[in-house]
Amino acid sequence: MAGPRISLCLIARDEELLLPGCLESVRGAVDEIVLVDTGSRDRTVELARSAGATVLARPWDDDFAAPRTLAARAARGEWILQLDADERLAPGAGRGLRRAAMEGGFVVGMLRLHNASRPDESPKEILSGAARRPCLVPRLLRNTSDLEYQGRIHEFVADWLARQGGSRRLVDADILHLGYVPATRAAKAKRERNLALLRRRCAEEGHGVVPAGYLSLELFQAGDLAGAHEVVERAWPAVDCAPKGQSILRLAMARAAIALRRGDAKVVLDSLERAERREGRHPDLDYLRGVAEEVRAVQSPPGSLERENSLRRAEAALRAGIDLLSGAVFEFTVTAEVDARLHLSSVHLLQNRPGEALREAGRALECDPRSPLAWTTAAEALLSAGQPARALEAVQRALGERADGWLIAAAAAFDLGARADARTFLFKARKHQSAGFEHLHRVARLRQLERALGEA
Repeated sequence: MAGPRISLCLIARDEELLLPGCLESVRGAVDEIVLVDTGSRDRTVELARSAGATVLARPWDDDFAAPRTLAARAARGEWILQLDADERLAPGAGRGLRRAAMEGGFVVGMLRLHNASRPDESPKEILSGAARRPCLVPRLLRNTSDLEYQGRIHEFVADWLARQGGSRRLVDADILHLGYVPATRAAKAKRERNLALLRRRCAEEGHGVVPAGYLSLELFQAGDLAGAHEVVERAWPAVDCAPKGQSILRLAMARAAIALRRGDAKVVLDSLERAERREGRHPDLDYLRGVAEEVRAVQSPPGSLERENSLRRAEAALRAGIDLLSGAVFEFTVTAEVDARLHLSSVHLLQNRPGEALREAGRALECDPRSPLAWTTAAEALLSAGQPARALEAVQRALGERADGWLIAAAAAFDLGARADARTFLFKARKHQSAGFEHLHRVARLRQLERALGEA
């Protein structure tokens, strides 16, 4: 197809397993390939050259921005497509790229990125977004002589984009990301590497809101709540004076998530309100607001007006977040639809609406049929609807390393009159309780069951 040339730019090291799939996916979609190798000891360079790539070498020095910039400077196309070796263009994406490059009128093109949840997922399954919604990523860039990446990790072209006028456009093209699969992340020790580089970036940039947001979320997801809290509190005073182009969303999300773990709904809501005032509506903010109101309800006296109002606000916030997720794609989202629907089901249980709770749990299972938490919540809804046998059958798919499933199994067995089985399942729930319950109201269910079995 005639028109502006597109150059694929990527950096790689020891990617002989994933690189061929990436390069095959761009066949016909790009006019040249520029790869910067940062010290491969396998066949990465050989495979890249055999695919016609221009290969440059740059020793790895804990900086993603420098090799990205080197690749861009060597590219001859009018447009640069940025991919990683563990990414692929989805079938048909090349047409959208070519059309966008031909039409122009923007500086950065935003593509939809879909994270695979399993290594054996087909492109069709990944694109369905059933378990995880896509996010927008800036991957098609106009090639100018001063294009430069910044930040040693989570690198971007923020200063360059501001100089160019900042115009962005949604490009009708999709990227499939295989590197989000847990097994792949573990095999490459990505989290440990990311944490080390993020700490260096925070130190270099004076703990600015952007690197602090990345670092605090990474620490939170790694289970280091104390470390995440320290990073957040050091950076949080700067949110009101942060430059307009610097997002506080990640930092606010981390602050809210930490406070949620501590049961401090007030701090959660304060964090979300400040982020929304600055950056507008976002499904993650609605989701956390809904969960915070759910926590408030559980902490309020049963039957109180305070409890009813909190549940009403929780339901409204969770539904708003689900509507946003289904109606648009955002640059950054942590929330998956399955999570929002499970908490909405939990709210309905607290409202004594088991039928609606079961319906939302069913929709969560449609999003992710393999989710143990979805099966647990569906079983709990069946139990609340007076169907303990069906509940016990459903929860069998959820029994494992979390306390939630064992607790619902114990409650269902108790309702069926199988007290010995109930005690066995209760023992399992207690054994795994150190990890906490996914939904706070299950602590009260545990205590109630203990009293009924005389094991309080």
